[in-house]
Amino acid sequence: MDPCAAEADWLTRTAGVRVLDDAALVSVSGDDARSWLNGQVTCDVRATKAGDAVYGLVLTLKGRILADAWILDRDGTFMLVAPRDVREALLERLEKYVIMEDVTLMRVDDRTVLTVQGPAAAQVVGDTLESYPCDRLGTGGRDVLVATAEADATCAALATRARAAGGGVVSDRGWELARLALARPRFARDFGEKSYPQEAGLETSAVSFSKGCYLGQEVVCMLENRGQLVRRLVSLDVEGAPPAPGTPLCAPAGGEPIGEITSSAARADSATRSLALGYVKRALALQGTALHAGESSAVVRATVGGA
Repeated sequence: MDPCAAEADWLTRTAGVRVLDDAALVSVSGDDARSWLNGQVTCDVRATKAGDAVYGLVLTLKGRILADAWILDRDGTFMLVAPRDVREALLERLEKYVIMEDVTLMRVDDRTVLTVQGPAAAQVVGDTLESYPCDRLGTGGRDVLVATAEADATCAALATRARAAGGGVVSDRGWELARLALARPRFARDFGEKSYPQEAGLETSAVSFSKGCYLGQEVVCMLENRGQLVRRLVSLDVEGAPPAPGTPLCAPAGGEPIGEITSSAARADSATRSLALGYVKRALALQGTALHAGESSAVVRATVGGA
């Protein structure tokens, strides 16, 4: 078996370990941290307790996605695990809305995030590390916060436990194979500053519609209630090699592009087919819809998020 295919299999059947070197940390502390943060993110942090984690988005005023983040409750202080490339923009956006509240925002550079994903993740992590229930692929998972100086040793120890459970350390390609097979979109590849949450299928996993006000809420609720989406992110089965991001998607009859590929990888179970995610017009975001991805044929496997 292709080693990367085996790694993807660990993430769905046992446990895979990975250093999240593309993640950065921002802490939110102060007497008003919880109530203030609840007004800045799409998820609900009103009732979290120490050791909890929730997945959410930080939006622009117009409802577009500035960043996604796992929000870790550290007993009243919160840690945001967000994409490293947008941390400065995220901090600028958050700091803008600290007015009179007792809230302190800080970059955290002396901690590293390790993740263990898969059904055996909790068993592999155990109960001696600072960990949080962050299910990044839909198969179960925990993120571990560790001092950066101890990251290599901790990763090695987790890898040993994962191997004992039938898993191991997962490479970039192994991770990509798993997330595309599981239709899990990735920030800056499949969604970002041009995307609304519903377009990327994130309304179920990252948005609370009962929590009260937050920045960008008006646009998100309007889209949810009126359903006026132009496009949707879909999972695709593609004939041939993986199409490059930006490859146009067209109806079989030809004509103008109706969408584009956002990410792709060769299938682990076929030498002649690939998996991809991409946007199409909402009317074509239906299982079984036939398309062309550049010169290759493609079929919609599912709409991301299931809607």
